[in-house]
Amino acid sequence: MCCIQFAIIARVLIPLRCVVCGAGGVLLCERCEGRLVPAPPLPPPPGADGARALFNYDEVGSSVIGALKFANAHRLARRLGSPLAAAAPEGLDVVTWAPATPANRRRRGYDQAELLAREVARRLGLPARRLLARRRDLPQSARDRAGRVNGPRMRHCRPVSGRVLVVDDVLTTGATLATAAGLLRGAGASRVEVLAMAWTPPPGFDD
Repeated sequence: MCCIQFAIIARVLIPLRCVVCGAGGVLLCERCEGRLVPAPPLPPPPGADGARALFNYDEVGSSVIGALKFANAHRLARRLGSPLAAAAPEGLDVVTWAPATPANRRRRGYDQAELLAREVARRLGLPARRLLARRRDLPQSARDRAGRVNGPRMRHCRPVSGRVLVVDDVLTTGATLATAAGLLRGAGASRVEVLAMAWTPPPGFDD
C-alpha cells in the first residue's frame, strides 16, 4: 500500500480531533490555537547566535507538544510548519534538529524534532540534514530542571559549513541546544540559530 493510499484510509478511519479540547474535525481548532501564548524574545543558549520559540509551554502548549511526542500526531508538524518556518531567521543555509534518544525514537517510531525540522526546511526551500546524533542517555524530559543543565550526550555526524538552524520541540534550560550549537561550531558552522516549537518559562516567570 502506497503512502497516499494509507493517508486517505487514515483520514477516513481516524477522525480528526483537536489535541487540546477534543473538538471534532480539526487537529488544532482555531479557539485553542488562539489560546497559545506567544513566547517572548529569548536569549540564545551559549554558542548560539539567536533563539526563537513559537509559544509558551503552559497548559495549552503542553497539550500540543504532548500530542506531537506521544500521540503519534505526525500531522501536527505539517499543521504548525508554516508559523514555525515564518519564525525562522533569514539567511540560513541548512536545517538540522536536536535528535531524540535512540530509545525514544524506537518507542515512538519517529523523532518529533526531525519531523518539525524537515517541515521547516521544506517550507524555506532549504536542505534538511542529520548533522547531530544522540548517544545513549536519559532524555531531558526524564530529568528535573537542575539535571538538565549539563545537557545531553551528543556528537556531530558530519562536517558542516555556513549558517545552520537547529530545530527542537521544547526549549527549557537551553542545555540541549547549547550542546548542539557547540558541536556544530566545532564542525565548521559559521552561525547557529535555534528554533523551538515551545519555550518553558522558568519558575516565577509570571510572578
